[in-house]
Amino acid sequence: MHLCLYEDREAGAFGPLTLLRPVFGLRCGILTLAEKVAAAFPDAPIHLLVRPRLEEWTRQLYPAAHVGGPPEEETLFVNGRLCMTDDEALHFMAASAQESSFMSQGVIFAAKVRGERVKHAVRYLLEGDAERAFEDVRYPADVQGFLARSSADLIRWSPRQIGQDVKYLFEGGVMRGQIDETASLLKRDAIHLARGSRVMAGAVLNAEAGPIVIRENATVEPLVYIEGPAVIGEGSIVRAGARIRGGTSIGPVCRVGGEIAGSVFQGYANKQHDGFLGHSFVGEWVNLGANTNTSDLKNTYTNVRHYRSARDYLDKKGEDSGQLMLGLTVGDYTKTGISTSFTTGSTVGVGCNLYGTDLMPAYVPSFVWGAPGAFEEHKIDPMVETAMRAMERRQTPLAVELDALIRVSHEETAADRRIFMDAVGKSGGAARP
Repeated sequence: MHLCLYEDREAGAFGPLTLLRPVFGLRCGILTLAEKVAAAFPDAPIHLLVRPRLEEWTRQLYPAAHVGGPPEEETLFVNGRLCMTDDEALHFMAASAQESSFMSQGVIFAAKVRGERVKHAVRYLLEGDAERAFEDVRYPADVQGFLARSSADLIRWSPRQIGQDVKYLFEGGVMRGQIDETASLLKRDAIHLARGSRVMAGAVLNAEAGPIVIRENATVEPLVYIEGPAVIGEGSIVRAGARIRGGTSIGPVCRVGGEIAGSVFQGYANKQHDGFLGHSFVGEWVNLGANTNTSDLKNTYTNVRHYRSARDYLDKKGEDSGQLMLGLTVGDYTKTGISTSFTTGSTVGVGCNLYGTDLMPAYVPSFVWGAPGAFEEHKIDPMVETAMRAMERRQTPLAVELDALIRVSHEETAADRRIFMDAVGKSGGAARP
């Protein structure tokens, strides 16, 4: 049996987070969405159907997978937005002798297809039409599945997903790293320290409310407090005195400090200094300057709204996130200066450089430079040059394919940026969330 992950029409609804990656590359819990499904079927050849603009870069991101449709053999198709690690349903369907499909809230999220129907399915999946792709598949079943629609869902579900990922992949009570004798581990049997990890003097790991995983070669510096459920990714460093609240997922090669609560770091990002980051999603190669702060709860204690475009922001047509607590979603390669502040439910695009002490607008498009009242376009060549220098500091070259994708994204976001600049660029102003 082959395994095929596909993107549907909602993949672009994740805003800046899916400009430079497929939706199944996003992190939720310990693993990315793709890693969760692949872990359930370790022996299945993997095929990936993505938006045409992402194909070349996806080949670099997933060298062991095939980008494109599977051969005319039995295939399990899975929607890339699926966010679940309770894989019993998928295994049941994969083991079935007949074709079948699974739905959640009226949306098909997986289907087992016979070889002669694979071409038909791939044709319509590439057009974003899953209904037509699986229209002849029999025995649809409506089950409980977590099909994410935005970064807000990934943030909300990440604490639960940490618990699920631990259950399948990480054994509690395993201590393969170094632990200083003055460190405190509360509920030790729910803590996993991988090889090469280090917990330094006076650190407190409190797993009473959920598991804690410190992955390979990660370092927890002195006097850090980590509250489960939480994960610190491979090669990441938690700076001395940091407070990591429950539900936080730090991806690989990050540097984090200050106070972080219920947030997801995709990876390769820095928030080294004091400042509060709550219920937020941070893309790759982001740098949050000292005392950058986010709000994640409105004073009215009502649901937070967030914006998908500059037009929605200007027309105050925010989407109800369904959540009382929601902070910042920030795209790859964005940087903030010292004491930058963001209101609840803010969205900031890819490749921005923002600074100033005035409250930032609740929506900032990709490739914007400046402060409220003085925004301008972040020119693509210097933006890419800065990205290359930042990546070199982590011994990671900027791939040709990613360079090209960044430049395409700059062109594709030009209209959204122009709307924002015409209305906000010289006047600033943060709309009420």
